[in-house]
Amino acid sequence: MGLDLLFLGRLFPREKETEIKNKMKTGMQDAANALQWNIIDGLEANECGRMKVLNYLPVDSYPNGYTEKNIEAFHFAHTDKYDCQDLNVGCTNLSVIKQFANVYPFKREIKKWALDKNEGKKVLVLYTALSMFLSLAKYAKKLNPQVEVCCIIADLPEFATASDLHGIRKAYSSYQTNKCASLYKYIDKFVLLTKQMAERLKIKVPFTVIEGIAPENDLNLESETAEKFKNKKYILYTGTLNYKFGIGGLLDAFAMIKDENTNLIICGFGQAEERIKQDMKRDSRIVYLGKVDRRDALALQRNAAVLVNPRQNNEEFTKYSFPSKTMEYLSSGVPLVAYKLDGIPDEYDSYINYVPDNSPESLAREISKVLDMSDEVRVGAGKTAQAFVAENKNYIVQSKKILDFISLN
Repeated sequence: MGLDLLFLGRLFPREKETEIKNKMKTGMQDAANALQWNIIDGLEANECGRMKVLNYLPVDSYPNGYTEKNIEAFHFAHTDKYDCQDLNVGCTNLSVIKQFANVYPFKREIKKWALDKNEGKKVLVLYTALSMFLSLAKYAKKLNPQVEVCCIIADLPEFATASDLHGIRKAYSSYQTNKCASLYKYIDKFVLLTKQMAERLKIKVPFTVIEGIAPENDLNLESETAEKFKNKKYILYTGTLNYKFGIGGLLDAFAMIKDENTNLIICGFGQAEERIKQDMKRDSRIVYLGKVDRRDALALQRNAAVLVNPRQNNEEFTKYSFPSKTMEYLSSGVPLVAYKLDGIPDEYDSYINYVPDNSPESLAREISKVLDMSDEVRVGAGKTAQAFVAENKNYIVQSKKILDFISLN
């Protein structure tokens, strides 16, 4: 007997992605979008059975985050194997109201799926522990106790934004965290990005761990942005520019690297933007590109001399995440300098140039060590890491692990 999967996600339908992006006033969740599509494509590649995607568009509220006060309903297709059976659910995009009203149009779709007579084991796959999604899992199991629920958790919500919130927003975040905790009992299986997540969530049901999925190595990747720096030697950081992720330490370390022919290119947005602009006035080697398209980021990674993830292992949240940029960086074929985070399994140790301590001097030394390698040695090290993740962490391998897990009775 095959599976009858309903994937409840927060992604950008491919045929609408450009249109959606043009309506957004805040950044796109590129990493989460890429991971979901890799899982969906991988499940199909592994012949998972019947699958439908039910989508909740991941945009911020009108008017500050998105130009539309209502999200349109439209059908799309995640694969050419079927007609356009996937559905982006229509709902309100008004702040506060959306937190309570949007569950109802989703319930209508959940009910249709849970009660239909399609053959196969019914599995509801949730991407992320959003309280609304967990409530829908409870609803589905009430309608049909035979429904099995698998929740994929890439980041714990309480660590994703809590440190940046204050007042009412922080109180609401705490409320959501507690609400989610009360609904985890309706989940039958979990897919996590680190084993420590299971301890934090006090999981007592089966779970499996995937650190993420290595992006496909697109040999025809073109980018006008990356082309401008093709013949330059540069250190690259792409990601959120919040101080808790180590961007301040990277800027301090780069100031200690005196090679006038090496640039530091930074892509992203966040609280450190003003610091970066001030440092640029003192050091012309620093290039700040702001938020760039994912395609540009991947192309820039591929052409860099060294990639840096400056997130240090000095906060609790590092146990509960495997940074998506780590997987991207390893896939680029360029050496990675990073810290040994608690959430990184030991099998990666041979492929990452770890910084021994949290001082800017140590980070500068490790970056310089890679920069001082001969081109042959540096390229060889990057290609070895690339081969490891391409073979062991690609979308087919990782999705098969998920599929085998949810297929078990």
